[in-house]
Amino acid sequence: MKFSIMLDKSKCVGCTNCMRRCPTQAIRIKNGKAVIDNDKCIHCGECIKACPYQAYSAVGIDINKEKDFKYRIAVPSVTMYGQFPKGTQICKIHDAIMALGFDYVYDESWAAELVSKAIKQKVNENKTIKPLISTNCPATLRLIKTRYPSLLEHLISIEAPMEIAAKLARMRIIKTKDIKNSDIGVYYISPCPAKMLSITNPIGLKKSGIDGVIPLKTVYGDLYREVKMKSDHCFSNPSLTGLKWAVSGGQSKAAEIENYIAVHGMENVVNIFEEIENGKLNNIDFVEALACVSGCVGGSLNIENPFVAKNNIIHIVRNTNETLLLNDDLDKFDEFMESGVFNIEIPYIEEGSENTGESLTEAVNKMKKIEELEKLLPNLDCGSCGAPTCHALAEDILNGTAVLEDCVVLKANKKEE
Repeated sequence: MKFSIMLDKSKCVGCTNCMRRCPTQAIRIKNGKAVIDNDKCIHCGECIKACPYQAYSAVGIDINKEKDFKYRIAVPSVTMYGQFPKGTQICKIHDAIMALGFDYVYDESWAAELVSKAIKQKVNENKTIKPLISTNCPATLRLIKTRYPSLLEHLISIEAPMEIAAKLARMRIIKTKDIKNSDIGVYYISPCPAKMLSITNPIGLKKSGIDGVIPLKTVYGDLYREVKMKSDHCFSNPSLTGLKWAVSGGQSKAAEIENYIAVHGMENVVNIFEEIENGKLNNIDFVEALACVSGCVGGSLNIENPFVAKNNIIHIVRNTNETLLLNDDLDKFDEFMESGVFNIEIPYIEEGSENTGESLTEAVNKMKKIEELEKLLPNLDCGSCGAPTCHALAEDILNGTAVLEDCVVLKANKKEE
């Protein structure tokens, strides 16, 4: 499966909320129902948040459906801990995850701490392209791929913590349990659909180390009940450095970067990317770009209000005695750095081609035709035609999926004449 967002057309009333919120103009309204262009969709989850009728939902992804793994590992997103009331012990959350049928829980924050060190080293070594752009958020990566291909060279090319966590978890179980790698299944509990898609269709060229993705929303009720039932006291040791990744600005703080911009929310991300494209931010070292408001705590598959969740994460970081914590995998940093484990190869896409296989010349000619069609339209961007903007309608006309007469303003003017 290469699509993680499902649309239930029986619930869709064609209200255009999703169409207007989509950052890549991947949604149209046809015959009173929303239609998603899979090639343009970046799985940011904005449509899930925007729909008042709950017509959109995320589906879990299991790459190895037929395989019954002997040993199952869960990697919960660092955002998960912000979904529970203040004072909830993280080890109880881990135990609740185990009760879902997992044999081991590997905390993503441990891997995030290692990735923070890799980002710090990469930013400090960079003397040429500025700013470098974070690669943790798959939605912003796909936004660059589809809308801002000139920014691909700005990507820092560091693997996401969930992938490093999967690798470290496998290494730990193979060493301590003497279990073959092929018998281990790693499942990520995700806060957003973009991370789900990145497993089956990664931006980089490497195969994902995750075997399945579980939307947090689908298991939260069971987890909450399990946590409430546990009365015993226990001890947990998340990485407080890694936990900072749950909120906007956390990556940059964890990597100890001083000259950075942390931008969150798709509309704001688009504005910053345009600033970078226009060469206005070449005095900035690092841009942490996250599609969801407040960062990953704002993911559409989370339960808690993102601002409340952010406060919960900050509470954990401030009120946990860091001297009691130990990240056993920190000693693997040098080994991983030397062997290139942190690196991902971002495939370069010729600007203007948008993965269509067309040459730059063909793309430029296509753009000129779209501009000519756009001049015939009223440029009101009313959305009544079923496209979000007049430019989008012009593109649809050129692609043969719409006609000029779909514009209701032109229709009305023609009748008056």
